[in-house]
Amino acid sequence: MQNTKEDLIQNQGPANLLEAHKYAIHFDILPEITYLNQDSLLIIADLLPLFHQFPEDVWISQQLIDEGLDFCRVVFWVFSESSDALKAFSIWFQAVFREPQVANVLERLVNCALDDPNTVEVELTDWTRLHVLESDIEKVIQVEKGKNSIDM
Repeated sequence: MQNTKEDLIQNQGPANLLEAHKYAIHFDILPEITYLNQDSLLIIADLLPLFHQFPEDVWISQQLIDEGLDFCRVVFWVFSESSDALKAFSIWFQAVFREPQVANVLERLVNCALDDPNTVEVELTDWTRLHVLESDIEKVIQVEKGKNSIDM
C-alpha cells in the first residue's frame, strides 16, 4: 500500500528522515518571451505523477517558475523518506523527457502560457537535478513539514 504524503511526513521518527532533491525543467523560448502566465505553467510539475512509471513513495512540492528573456524553467522539490525512492525518481526523471511525445506535450503547455504563442518557438532543452547547499535542503524540509503539520 502506498503511503500518502501526509502519512510519510507525520510518521517520521529518528530512523525515518525526510530527504529532498531539487529539479528543473528548462524550456528555450525564441526569439523571446512577451508575457508568460506563470500560474498555468506550475501545472507541469503537478502533472509529473500522472506520467507512466512515476516512482512510488515520492512527492513533488514547492514549485516555482524561473523566467528570463528567452527561457523559462519549472523548478520543484521532490521529497521522500527513502533515499532509494529519490534515486528511482532521479532515474525516471532523466528518462521520461527523452520520449518525444512527452516533450511535445510540455512544449505545447508552455506555448499556451505565452501571450502571443504564434510568434515564438518553444523547445524543451534541459531537465536536471539541481545541486543545492545542505542548508537549503534543511530549510525546504522544514517548510514541507510545516505545510503538513496539524495545528492543535
